[in-house]
Amino acid sequence: MTGKLTLHIVSPNGKTNRELVCDSVRLCICDGQKGRNGGSYGIRPGHTKSIFALAPGSITAFSEDTAPVEIPINGGFASVDRNKVTIISG
Repeated sequence: MTGKLTLHIVSPNGKTNRELVCDSVRLCICDGQKGRNGGSYGIRPGHTKSIFALAPGSITAFSEDTAPVEIPINGGFASVDRNKVTIISG
């Protein structure tokens, strides 16, 4: 699939901390009881609208043109809509 993703990292007060354009994003998601036993989940352009609970770990943005960018988070939420991934994390 062609196209790019726009990744926005936002603090709870709505301030944009970071914005990247990339080919794909890997999220650390919660799964199971009490948000444990999560894993990683990949997002590419054209992904279905989604909302994810994020586990502590890191978000990784991949691009053909540059080295992967790894951004540590303490958990939060991710929204995917029209090739835009928005992360809300404190």
